[in-house]
Amino acid sequence: MKPRPYRSVSPSTVLLMRQIIVGLMIAAFFGMLIVSVWYGTRIHALTITTVTVEGGETIEHSEIEAVVREKISGSYLKIVPRAFAFMYPHEEIESAVKAVPRVKDVTVVRKGGKELHIQFSEYEPQALWCDEADMNSCYFLDEQGYAFSKAPGLIGGSFLRVTAIGKKPEVQTAPFSTEEYLRVLELKNKFAEAKWFVKRADIDTAGDAFLTIVEGGEFKVSLKQSADETVSNLLTVLGSEQFAHIKPGNFEYVDLRFGSKVFVNEVTTVTSATSTASSTSTSPTPPTQPSDSPVDEPSSDVGQPVIASEETIREALAEQENQQAPE
Repeated sequence: MKPRPYRSVSPSTVLLMRQIIVGLMIAAFFGMLIVSVWYGTRIHALTITTVTVEGGETIEHSEIEAVVREKISGSYLKIVPRAFAFMYPHEEIESAVKAVPRVKDVTVVRKGGKELHIQFSEYEPQALWCDEADMNSCYFLDEQGYAFSKAPGLIGGSFLRVTAIGKKPEVQTAPFSTEEYLRVLELKNKFAEAKWFVKRADIDTAGDAFLTIVEGGEFKVSLKQSADETVSNLLTVLGSEQFAHIKPGNFEYVDLRFGSKVFVNEVTTVTSATSTASSTSTSPTPPTQPSDSPVDEPSSDVGQPVIASEETIREALAEQENQQAPE
């Protein structure tokens, strides 16, 4: 019997077989890897199932928990669960919780392999930033003057309503400098201690504020002047016999922007008074014009309230602007 002739395999065929074998081995490796990842990331001990929430006062914890559970539902590439303890979306959860109205600071901590703990603080409203044209369209301001949320239609005087002259209210902005805002709140509290209750403050870009009094009247104040000095000047003038009758509703405004020089407009009469402890005159002197010297320098008229025309007030305003202008 003759032996069969030997047939050699072409190199191209050998190369193809090797490629097929290598391909099958790689496919098997990745298949096993995917299966391992699939089952490995679904181990119950490493799957977040509990969400605990701490903090806040008015925001329901269930609302925060719902936001978190939405973020850990589903999977990455339909393979790795988003609830897998070592791959949960930490930054996404933090951002989503911060997006909840009134939430301020957020901390997300994983405890073990099954629990996610959320701690948050809440913005506390101190005032309302309202539209000049519509005082019912307002945003809540926190203790630093940051507008953090749209306010519902509120009735009453629970919160001071402030406007930024020339600015429209919008969320996530600060309409004033922190210093100006805190000065307005301080003035409101200082006036309240003196039984003068402020319900509205209109703040301009020059650092002046116009405070509307409950029951009528307005205080014009400079936010560059301390609240103690402003209130002290008012009380000194009102402590004089000439102005002791001033009360909410029977005057148009009291201008307190010029230190000890205080202007009182009683609707039909414009008067000014120097706020000194000896202000006891009962008979105002004829109109006088402000001098170039400081208003609190000693003179024969110190402590004597004097009648002042609207022109006098305008000149005083112009004088203050000239003194504040850089040389």
